[in-house]
Amino acid sequence: MSAVFVYFTIGIFAFNPLNLHVFDSLGAVFKDIEFTDILFSDKNTDKNDFQVKISSDIVLVNAADRGRAEIAILLDKINEEKPAVVGVDFIFEGPKSNFDDSLLKAALARTSKLVLATRFKDNDEQNKSNYIQTFKELGKYKEGYANLMITSMGNTVRHFKSEDKNGDYQISPFSVEVVNSFNPKKAEIFKMRHADFELINYEGNLNAIDHFNGTDVITGNVPKGFFKNKIVLVGFFGSDCNPNPILDDNFYTPMNKKLVGRKFPDTYGIIIQANIINMILKESYIYKTPVWAEWVTGFFICFLHNFIFIRHYVHKHLWYHLYAKIIQLITTFLLVLVCIYLFKSLHIKISASPFIVPVLLTVDLLYFYDAFVKWHNKKYRSKTYFTTGPIHH
Repeated sequence: MSAVFVYFTIGIFAFNPLNLHVFDSLGAVFKDIEFTDILFSDKNTDKNDFQVKISSDIVLVNAADRGRAEIAILLDKINEEKPAVVGVDFIFEGPKSNFDDSLLKAALARTSKLVLATRFKDNDEQNKSNYIQTFKELGKYKEGYANLMITSMGNTVRHFKSEDKNGDYQISPFSVEVVNSFNPKKAEIFKMRHADFELINYEGNLNAIDHFNGTDVITGNVPKGFFKNKIVLVGFFGSDCNPNPILDDNFYTPMNKKLVGRKFPDTYGIIIQANIINMILKESYIYKTPVWAEWVTGFFICFLHNFIFIRHYVHKHLWYHLYAKIIQLITTFLLVLVCIYLFKSLHIKISASPFIVPVLLTVDLLYFYDAFVKWHNKKYRSKTYFTTGPIHH
């Protein structure tokens, strides 16, 4: 019953029926942090550090602040190298000048395998589409939505939606459409997983992916034939005229070096797309354990600890707190270690909270449970193990 009492208390705090805000500040700091972030943060090297490339098939090109005419020139230079797929993580909304649009339209048409980004956008205006696409006069090409599953820019990007709908039409993510154009078999394996959401297995930030500035591509300052038969992603990962970090399309990810007190987002959207593409091509998926299984296992662990703690509490009360805290510390350390090992070795992601929170609460909640059962014993003459200790003999 003591384990049930612990879970009952957790439920009260989880549903917060009294609308308490005492722990809001502390919760805001830690709610977006997971133990596995420790592993991911090591993959985000400093700017000048060497890092082994995560894939030989993916190349990023920074279009930076270029307009449509310059992007058209950039695409033509890339196409000269005969890439396998070109993914453009821009949405060319509405018409611009006739000259710029005609150049871009011609460049897009010359790209043999092209995928354009689209985006779902919350919009309260009536009769206005929630789905943003490239201006249709530029041509119709394969598209995929580039949305990442976060409720605000301050949240960490951990997963993405595997499929979505625009009216009656099924739409795939941008990254999946790029993979489908490059290796349809890998894209089919991804779809056969039938997961509503997929966790992103990050392998590295910008330094871990071959990348070039658009100026270098246009001027020919790129090894000849480097783009041949590769996936080339054209997007934004830094401004040519502003040396400061640009927050637009820049996100927090588990690769952020600071787990707490993060100042700036660490990864541009196009880099996240590259990590998703790499994950699908390698079939390096993360398997998430069901929430119910985590809490059932957590209850079993809590029950075992309650069994040990109660014996010490009743028969060795003087040393109870010391014994319990030592056991609590060892258990927490081992549980975190197991979660990290399973994630690192087997790509199995287990939420540590259902295991650790009950163990951490049990030690102190036993005092409240003791008071309750003794009150119940005194008033209703109910039997309880808590009255069998030396103090009652």
